[in-house]
This record gives sequence, structure tokens and C-alpha cells, in this order.
Amino acid sequence: MTVWFTVKLDDRPGSLARLAGALGDRGVNITGIVGVAEDTDGALMLTTSDAEATRGAFAKLGLPFQEHGGDMPGMDGVTIADMRGGPSTIRRR
Repeated sequence: MTVWFTVKLDDRPGSLARLAGALGDRGVNITGIVGVAEDTDGALMLTTSDAEATRGAFAKLGLPFQEHGGDMPGMDGVTIADMRGGPSTIRRR
């Protein structure tokens, strides 16, 4: 089951590199990624090869996150359909 993580990164150079580096240090591959930005606010949604190690990397960084999918009730078959409408634009298979 795929788990999507949503994180907000600081609006400064290197924020995404820091996140990717923390995942890489734990041997975690980013398997899917979608970014939505509006001015200086935005969100990054990603799936990885190891959800548990991803949670650990985020905790080490002190990075708040939300999870979608996985074992969450009502989230089976939810996929990102069209990010032009923002992260809430989803469809059911």
C-alpha cells in the first residue's frame, strides 16, 4: 500500500536538498514526488521506498508531516489526478 507524505519546507535554498539528503542517508528512494507552490507557501507530497525510514528521517529533521493513503480508512485507491487544482484534487480508481 502506498503512503503519501505531505511536508511543508522552509522557503530558503537547500530545504529540499536537506530533506532528500536525510532520506538518502537512510537508503530511502523517493518513488513519487509532487510539489505545489504559491508565492512563498507550498507543499511537497512524496512517496518513498520505505515509509518507516521516511518517518524516522522526518523526525530527525524535526520536520512536521502528514500521511495519506496506506492503512488510513477510506484512502484505498486514491491517487493524485491533476495537481493544477492543488493537492486536494484527487480521484478514486
